[in-house]
Amino acid sequence: MEQTEKSKVYAENGLLEKIKLCLSKKPLPSPTERKKFDHDFAISTSFHGIHNIVQNRSKIRRVLWLVVVLGSVSLVTWQIYIRLLNYFTWPTTTSIEVQYVEKMEFPAVTFCNLNRFQTDAVAKFGVIFFLWHIVSKVLHLQEITANSTGSREATDFAASHQNFSIVEFIRNKGFYLNNSTLLDCEFFGKPCSPKDFAHVFTEYGNCFTFNHGETLQAKRKVSVSGRGLSLLFNVNQEAFTDNPALGFVDAGIIFVIHSPKKVPQFDGLGLLSPVGMHARVTIRQVKTVHQEYPWGECNPNIKLQNFSSYSTSGCLKECKAQHIKKQCGCVPFLLPGYGIECDLQKYFSCVSPVLDHIEFKDLCTVGTHNSSCPVSCEEIEYPATISYSSFPSQKALKYLSKKLNQSRKYI
Repeated sequence: MEQTEKSKVYAENGLLEKIKLCLSKKPLPSPTERKKFDHDFAISTSFHGIHNIVQNRSKIRRVLWLVVVLGSVSLVTWQIYIRLLNYFTWPTTTSIEVQYVEKMEFPAVTFCNLNRFQTDAVAKFGVIFFLWHIVSKVLHLQEITANSTGSREATDFAASHQNFSIVEFIRNKGFYLNNSTLLDCEFFGKPCSPKDFAHVFTEYGNCFTFNHGETLQAKRKVSVSGRGLSLLFNVNQEAFTDNPALGFVDAGIIFVIHSPKKVPQFDGLGLLSPVGMHARVTIRQVKTVHQEYPWGECNPNIKLQNFSSYSTSGCLKECKAQHIKKQCGCVPFLLPGYGIECDLQKYFSCVSPVLDHIEFKDLCTVGTHNSSCPVSCEEIEYPATISYSSFPSQKALKYLSKKLNQSRKYI
């Protein structure tokens, strides 16, 4: 009967009560016994110095041994703390490896004419420069003065030309690539043509990419030495123009070398080839692998909806496109995404204010792990060295003049 009652008590009181009842049955040692246990432990422990403190009869030696032991414990504690602190700072190591390979995958090359618009079209729509200034704001933040003359003219133009499509205007009235502008094209000795270039919109209007990510015309290993891609352009200065007020007063071709899987990025990366010059570009491939958080800043789990591979520039464009689509119900044609294309009225009334809001609130941030668009975990870049020589030579001048049926002065 008593055993049954105890079992009920154990069940009701739980594990802690069981331990308490178990310990209460064993009598605690007396102070004298505990002192003896402590002394026996001190003289038998392998902790060096403790037995010297206890056994030494000299007080001075005891104090010295006590200082040594406490100092040693303090030093060990400090070292453990420093090591733990260093570990949780996630230190990283930068490893640079140089490899010389006989063959490498050829990059993509995107070309644009510095003079973006056809002269006759600009003469009819002079306000196109300011309109393009507004539209291209989605790529880079630009200050637009609301009280400027160009702004008032652009607003009036948008109100009176509601069916005007900036996309169709740029595509049809911008720089074009055909046999009259691309005079010669060779890729490692084999002929190529304008059909081998894919059209792409950038801040320079109509641009054309060789070895585009979707077509991958040259996706094969090529020798790092050789002539590579050779192009001869006629920029037709009399047929195309640009607004000197925007800073594009040069004549020639601007181009950028990039990975076929990435969109071209001209901001600070474009290379210029002026007219009447032969530009020779030598490239090398640099592959950078960033460590994941917390050792680095990259996040391998981020995927882009409109690009096959992640890049900071592509992520930034998608971030802007998502905010604009949510607020304005449309997507600018210079940004990726699916939806209704923004018309001119939308650019003035909604897109431009939303871009200012994004910049002010830092809604699309780059660089760090917790930002909207951290650095990519793997980047392939093509640093270039460019040199120039006069073009054409005297014999080439005669040949081109005859071939193109143009005067030597024009050539």
